[in-house]
Amino acid sequence: MTTYPLSEPATIYAAEPSGDATSEAVGQGTLEECVDIVADLPADRQKSVMIQMDDIDLSFGSRDISELLRFLREETPGLSDTEIAEVKSADL
Repeated sequence: MTTYPLSEPATIYAAEPSGDATSEAVGQGTLEECVDIVADLPADRQKSVMIQMDDIDLSFGSRDISELLRFLREETPGLSDTEIAEVKSADL
């Protein structure tokens, strides 16, 4: 399972046809916010941007952004404190 740093700061950049980032910033926020911004772009524009993490050497091209969108739509919320306590009690 891949873990994405969703709360880390990131910037959306326009991408060259080769997939390399340009210096044109399209948006900025946390990774999750950037994915939301890209999701609201027209489909053809989504394919011409990339997300670069600000503090981590990590970037996401159009294929990776599609995976992030799918992950965020399918991901269910984590367990509540009560559910965690029930799991711990069941393990005893």
